Amino acid sequence: MTTHLVIAVVALAAACTPQRKIDAPVPAVDNTRISHDRHAQLPCGECHRGAARPGTDDHRPCDDGACHRKDFTGEPTRLCEVCHQAITTKPLTAPLKPYPVEDAWQAEPSKFSHKRHLDAQAMEDRVGFHITCTDCHTRGDARIARPDHAACTRCHAAEVALAKAPRMEDCRACHEPATRLRSRTRLIRNDLHFDHARHRTDRRGQAIPCDECHVATASATEYRDHAAPRVENCVGCHDDTARTPSVMRMRICETCHKQRSETLTSIAPRNHLPLTERPLDHTIAFRRDHTEAAERDATRCAACHTQMSGNPKQACDECHQTMLPADHRITWREFDHGTEAAADRERCARCHVVEFCTACHSQRPRSHGFAGSFMTDHGRAARINIRSCVTCHSESFCIQCHAATPARGVR
Repeated sequence: MTTHLVIAVVALAAACTPQRKIDAPVPAVDNTRISHDRHAQLPCGECHRGAARPGTDDHRPCDDGACHRKDFTGEPTRLCEVCHQAITTKPLTAPLKPYPVEDAWQAEPSKFSHKRHLDAQAMEDRVGFHITCTDCHTRGDARIARPDHAACTRCHAAEVALAKAPRMEDCRACHEPATRLRSRTRLIRNDLHFDHARHRTDRRGQAIPCDECHVATASATEYRDHAAPRVENCVGCHDDTARTPSVMRMRICETCHKQRSETLTSIAPRNHLPLTERPLDHTIAFRRDHTEAAERDATRCAACHTQMSGNPKQACDECHQTMLPADHRITWREFDHGTEAAADRERCARCHVVEFCTACHSQRPRSHGFAGSFMTDHGRAARINIRSCVTCHSESFCIQCHAATPARGVR
C-alpha cells in the first residue's frame, strides 16, 4: 500500500511539473514579401506615400506603366501574394495580409536611438527643444501606441525645417538597407496581462515615470538594445502598501497572470519577491536540511546569495567558513571528526585544505598523554581503533619496536 502511494505521489508531481519548452527553429524568409533590393533604384517615396500600405489607392503606384501594370490586367500572378493571402476569381475574393508585416524577419529595420532622443541637453543644443516619452508614444485608452511615421513627422517634416534634424525624405537616416531577424524583447506575452492606463499613477495619485519601469531605455542606442522591463522592477512598487493595494501583491499570481499556475514541486520565483522575503521552502528546518536542495540546483541559491563563489561544491564557502555545520559540536575535534573524515573526505575538503589537517596532525595528539607515558598505554587504544594510528604512523614506525628481539620484552 505504501509503495503504491509513493508511486502515485511521484507520478502526480511529474505530471504537474511544467515541461521544458524547446525553442522553435527560425523560419525561412517569406519569399512572397516585397524585395527592397530589387526596388532599390526607386526613391522610397515612390511607393511609401504616407502611412498607408503601398497600393492602397487602387493599386497605385504599383500598376504604373513603368512598373507592374501588366500584372494587374491579367490573371492573378505571384505578385499578388505580396499583399494578398489568397485570391479567387469566381467569386473575386482577395483578403489582405496584415500590414506592416510582423513575422520573424524585419525588412529595412529602424536605427532609432532612444539615447540620442532622450538626451535633453544634446537635443536642446541641436534643435532648441527636448522631448519626452509621451511625445512619441501617445497614450490611448489602455495601450501605448507604437510610434509610426506620423509621430516622427512632427519634428522631421520638411515644413518644420529643423536645421540639424534629418528630413522625413532621408529614409537612410533611420532605416538600414537590410533584412534581419526581428528582436523580440516583449515582457508581456503568453498568459500575462498588463494595462498602461492603470499604471499612470500609483495608489497615492502620484505619477509613475516611464523610466521607473523602463530603466534601460535612456541608454539604448538602437531597437535591439531596448530591453523590456525586468520583473524585479515591478516588485518595489507592488509590494509597497503605500503605492499598491495589498490585493495586487506580486505573490498573488492573478495580479499579472490570467490564471494561477502552481505545482507540487514549484514555488514563486525569487524575482517575484522583495529582498526581505524568503522563498516558501526556507522554513526553520531549512538551515539544517538545505544540503540536498543546494546540491541539486546551486544556481537557484546564487540568485539571492550573491556573495557565493567557486564551483557548486565550493559555493557555500562564505557561510560555512564562519558558521560551523550542525554536527561540529564540542566533541567534534577530539572524538568524532576522524570517523567522519574517513567516511567522506570530500565533505571535509569543501571547507578545509590539506594544510588545515596537517597543522594539527603533525603535532603530538593530546590522547598520547605526557611524553614517554603513551609507550606503555598505546596498545589498548590501537586494539580499539587501529585506523587512528595509521593516520600518522606507517607500518615501518611500528616495526621498530614490535619486531624487536625477545630480550627487550617487546613483540
